[in-house]
Amino acid sequence: MEIELKINNLIKTFLKITISFIFIYAVLRKLDLSELLIEFKNIRLSFFILALLLYLSTMFFSTKRWSYFVKADKNFFQLFELYMVGAFFNIFLPGTVGGDVVKAYYLYKGTQKRGDSLVSVFMERYMGMLALISIASVATLIGFQHVKDTFALKFFIIIVTIFIAGTIFVSFFPYEIFYKKLKDVRASIKYFIFQKDIFLKTLFLSLTIQGIGIFVVFLLSKSINIDIAISYHFIFIPIITVISMIPISFSGVGLREYSFLHFYSIAGLTEEKAVTLSLLWFIIMIITGLIGFLFYIKIGTKKIEK
Repeated sequence: MEIELKINNLIKTFLKITISFIFIYAVLRKLDLSELLIEFKNIRLSFFILALLLYLSTMFFSTKRWSYFVKADKNFFQLFELYMVGAFFNIFLPGTVGGDVVKAYYLYKGTQKRGDSLVSVFMERYMGMLALISIASVATLIGFQHVKDTFALKFFIIIVTIFIAGTIFVSFFPYEIFYKKLKDVRASIKYFIFQKDIFLKTLFLSLTIQGIGIFVVFLLSKSINIDIAISYHFIFIPIITVISMIPISFSGVGLREYSFLHFYSIAGLTEEKAVTLSLLWFIIMIITGLIGFLFYIKIGTKKIEK
């Protein structure tokens, strides 16, 4: 049974890597690599460094948001350590939500409360999605003329529909009839969604985090001399973020770049500038993930000492 599970995981990973390569190939076919190198050579480092620092600040806000959902005796720094470890695994595990599984695992190991650990990670991700959709909805209304006849608008409507349907499902559908232990999970999710104080505080934090994230991309665009309406970023980045989370590629690689290329072409960007913007964003995630690796080593060292 265990061997079968390992084989299945290997097959899934292989398929995700294959899909990433397919998207990378599709992107490379559209690029002039010499122009891409020129874009990287002309990066204004001051904008890039500021973008990196701002992105790192979201890790603190995200940890604070997560703390509202954690039913465990963990202080802020302990949760921050786990969050940074999650950031590392988000980059180096298949899919962009692998870090969530790792965070839930380490939290469970410290509390032995599997349901509470899973709910805390789910709610932290859920509030992030709610904020993304809220920001994109306002941006779409303001910049409707930019996207009214595009695939971006249609895809966004699909995302909103799925999100609303998913919220109704996890809150009200009695899925514990299939597995009794899920009754407490559903009760916890419903409590957090309808608990006004926690909901408003975490929504505010989520809007702040997502707003900073989008502004990070705006700064990166300035680092390579992209001059487009900021509303494009507020519309496209939430959609691209959701697409990158679809677990069909390795850490969103290829899928993210193709999405940037497709959506930012609507704003009139060249393929090289769109892909450079995507790669700069990914580089910032990698740097953050590598910092998370240091926390992962620290946690491992603590285990050895014990």
